[in-house]
Amino acid sequence: MSLIHVVQNKCPKCHQGQVFSTNNLLTFRPATMKESCAHCGHNFSKEPGFYWGAMYVSYALATFEMAVVYAICILIFKFDALAISNLIASIVVVLGLFPFNFRMARLLWLYLFSGVVE
Repeated sequence: MSLIHVVQNKCPKCHQGQVFSTNNLLTFRPATMKESCAHCGHNFSKEPGFYWGAMYVSYALATFEMAVVYAICILIFKFDALAISNLIASIVVVLGLFPFNFRMARLLWLYLFSGVVE
């Protein structure tokens, strides 16, 4: 799995076609996934409920982002470790990055199981 291809929104098989209809992972438009790759025909919708596991990946991404924001608040801004401002800053960042997390979690899940589930 190449992280560069994941970030570029490329097909896990041929690394040429796009998985989502938009190329920008940070857009706030609703994410629409293509059914298959336009270049190689690889099926992106494996089975019903295939992307439910991507919720765990999204949870891990959000937890990592919250930990980074919390560390930044403590180390750089010198906030108290138990200050409510740390929680508010973390929540704002995670809500702002929700579209990115949604797309990235689905792409990572697809890349993890692209060779296992056909």
